[in-house]
Amino acid sequence: MVQNLLRLDRAIKLVWQSAPGWTVVNAALVVMQGLLPLAALYLMKLIIDTVAAAVTHPGDNSVFGQILPLIVLAAAVALLSAVCRSLAELTSEAQSMVVTDNVADVIHAKSIAVDLEYYENPIYYD
Repeated sequence: MVQNLLRLDRAIKLVWQSAPGWTVVNAALVVMQGLLPLAALYLMKLIIDTVAAAVTHPGDNSVFGQILPLIVLAAAVALLSAVCRSLAELTSEAQSMVVTDNVADVIHAKSIAVDLEYYENPIYYD
C-alpha cells in the first residue's frame, strides 16, 4: 500500500511539473463540481419549504414572488453545473495532452542520452 502511495506521489509530481496551470484549473473545477450539487439540494429544500408554507396558508399570494427567484436560481445552478462539467472535460483533455507531450519529450531525451552501443547490443533486441 505504501508503494502505491509513493507511485501516486510521483505521478502527481509529473502532472504538476508538466502542466501546473491546467492542474490548478482542473482542481478548481472539481471543487466547484462538488459544491454545486450541495447548492442545488439547498435550493430544492428552500423551494419545498416555501411551497409547504403556501399550502398551509392558502390565502397568501406572495408565495409566488418567493418561489420564482428560487426556481430561477436553481435553474442557474443547474446551468452552471453543466458548464462546469463541460469545462472540466476540456481542461482534462488539454491537461492530458500537455502531460503526454512532456512524457514523450522526457523519453526522447533519455533515449538520446543513452550511448549508441546500447542500441547495437544484441541483448537489447532480445
